[in-house]
Amino acid sequence: MEKIKEILSGIGGIPSLDEAQLDLFDKLAEILAEENKKVNVTSITDPVGIALKHFADSLSVLELEEVKKEGIRMADIGCGGGFPGLPIKIVRDDIDMTMIDSTEKKIRYVSATADKLGLKKISPIATRAEEVASKNGPMREKFDVVTARALARLNVLSELCLPFVKVGGHFVSMKAASAEEELSEARRGIGQLGGKVKYVKEVKFDASNVDTSDFTPDEKNILEDFISAKRYMIVIEKVSHTPDVYPRQYSKISKKPL
Repeated sequence: MEKIKEILSGIGGIPSLDEAQLDLFDKLAEILAEENKKVNVTSITDPVGIALKHFADSLSVLELEEVKKEGIRMADIGCGGGFPGLPIKIVRDDIDMTMIDSTEKKIRYVSATADKLGLKKISPIATRAEEVASKNGPMREKFDVVTARALARLNVLSELCLPFVKVGGHFVSMKAASAEEELSEARRGIGQLGGKVKYVKEVKFDASNVDTSDFTPDEKNILEDFISAKRYMIVIEKVSHTPDVYPRQYSKISKKPL
């Protein structure tokens, strides 16, 4: 999958990758394509789409100053097929990564894939976020950075994710064009949960250095659409402890967000 390397080595907006890391991304794409025949890991199966929508998008998190700190403890909530957690670990082996999803078959896939890639300090766990981050849960306020990507609206995500974040840590919500609207409806709840919106960063990618000479017209369109799409990262700082009553059961969170 040479196009994976062409994109990741040329696109701007992600960290520079060495040859060994590019090889691992190539291997991850192969594993993803093969396993997707057995388990519904992702609806994105073409190399260009994988490189952009899964890999580059995930790696944009590493451009945040809050994530650049060495040896942080990080949690990826609702990790699905392993994004952004697996790409982050390929680039940053110093990060202690916990990956959580309620679907056991996806966690089995993530765990097996991490082993095939030789990734260390990574813990994929099949569980419900609201249970392990509850008042007496083993993961409550244990993490420096918590991420969530394409999981739910921010007013729901905040109650699921902020209880994982230690005071002084950060919750990073990866959002598309609806970011400002979602933030507006979630601000009150964020404060109730001990969080404070630090900033919203627009994520921009630059494809001017990507060699597209061997791309099909469809692949060029995928690239152009990706570059032009609106993406944001909402960075929320944990400024005080989450009250013991949160998180509630998911049925209550989803039916009546804070």
